[in-house]
Amino acid sequence: MKIYFTASEEVSKKGLKQIYQRIVNHLQQQGHDVFEKALSEYGLDVVQFSSREVKEWYKEWLIYVSEADLAVIEGSYPSTIHIGFELGLILSRGKPVILLFEAGKEPVLVSQLFSSRLIKSEYSKDNVEEVIDWCLEEAEKIVNRRFTFYISPEIDTYLDKMVDKGLVSRSQYIRNLIKKEMNKQVNS
Repeated sequence: MKIYFTASEEVSKKGLKQIYQRIVNHLQQQGHDVFEKALSEYGLDVVQFSSREVKEWYKEWLIYVSEADLAVIEGSYPSTIHIGFELGLILSRGKPVILLFEAGKEPVLVSQLFSSRLIKSEYSKDNVEEVIDWCLEEAEKIVNRRFTFYISPEIDTYLDKMVDKGLVSRSQYIRNLIKKEMNKQVNS
């Protein structure tokens, strides 16, 4: 899966960045593609960026967030506004968000937020990898939802013809039709 990871830059200033790296490393070891460019190790001091550089970085970020299957946010220290902004933006796009927070540091502003796509979980330095694994299992249930419905014999025959032509599977054909309609609505 493509995973967007972000966290408060304030923690890295306090020298607590090791937990971020453990989270990213664990996700990558599980075979996930992790976008972590928001972290300060990349030197994203926006104050020193030109307007053009900020716009380019924002486009790159927006593309990745759009393509990501889910987001993992370490929210123990939500000292910057970007955490809440990103959380809201990603949830509004219908993507699952795993919000991790260190024991005793639940993010106050997000505590009351409810979304069926938000997985909040407390961790300790001793169990962060196990908590991530559990959260990913929960997110898998959200990312790929099974939807079953009845079709008429005529539709069934038509779908069989599409499969026989070797174009796509029955389910992929239906997903493509839905995506086409979704794109029509977005572009209109």
